[in-house]
Amino acid sequence: MIGTQHLTRLFFIASLFLFASPVWGETFKLGILHGDQDVFAYEISVIKLGLANAPGNHKLELVLLKNTAQKRFLNLLEHGERINLFFTGYSREREEQFLQIDIPLTRGLLGHRIFITRQDTSLKNIESLADLKKLWIGSGIGWPDTEIFKHAGFHVIQASYENLWRMLAFKRYDLFNRGINEAYVELEQQRKAGYDFAIDPYLSVTYPFDYFIYVNRRSEDLYHILKAGLEQAYKNGQFMEHFINHPTIAHALQISKMAERRTFRIPNPLLSPRAQAIPDQYWHKF
Repeated sequence: MIGTQHLTRLFFIASLFLFASPVWGETFKLGILHGDQDVFAYEISVIKLGLANAPGNHKLELVLLKNTAQKRFLNLLEHGERINLFFTGYSREREEQFLQIDIPLTRGLLGHRIFITRQDTSLKNIESLADLKKLWIGSGIGWPDTEIFKHAGFHVIQASYENLWRMLAFKRYDLFNRGINEAYVELEQQRKAGYDFAIDPYLSVTYPFDYFIYVNRRSEDLYHILKAGLEQAYKNGQFMEHFINHPTIAHALQISKMAERRTFRIPNPLLSPRAQAIPDQYWHKF
């Protein structure tokens, strides 16, 4: 007769073979803010890279819900409805509410902010942070960036993403703050929509910040799969190779000319000790 301990060991070994098999796989249902695959092409590709480096044969489904607020996506994720995966800007509340994979998706590029302006607006003569704070900044409702700019003493106008473009055109505020990895793709989209905006070439505001991947707390298996895959992609060099060569990132790094800009650094009061402890290897340095 086979003892209980021996049976347990056999079951454990069988499980390893089962989960190592390419037949085994999970379905990841990723919510895409604004339903915009173009703006988030890089972030989506990083998640695909992580799944490709994870054990098993997993499937990624994009859930495109246009005109859906970020808060609604987070509610769907919390209740396990329609999506089980979402990436969004870091906040302590999200870190506590969900399972957070502690790998910044854009290596912190999202925290290097530049400004989309009207053609009649120039920041060439802005010499100090105090001068910049005299202008009104546009930022989204519920965005961590909104709180970061407000905490630093900026005048901030809040609205939905779609309304912010119309409000900029109608001079309701002066500068739309965007990550360098977002601005150039969005500028082209808005030109096609009939807006004649520009990207300021002179200034940037920098703070430690990025998109992080969040998983429902009841989906630990999905969390561990994707976390392991992304860590493996860093270990084997695929993450950095992908980062450097992805068209969105390569274009942003080249055209933004960050070394030539006057850069103002502001604190991010939203960071927890856990977020502050994320290793330097995961953050891009200019």
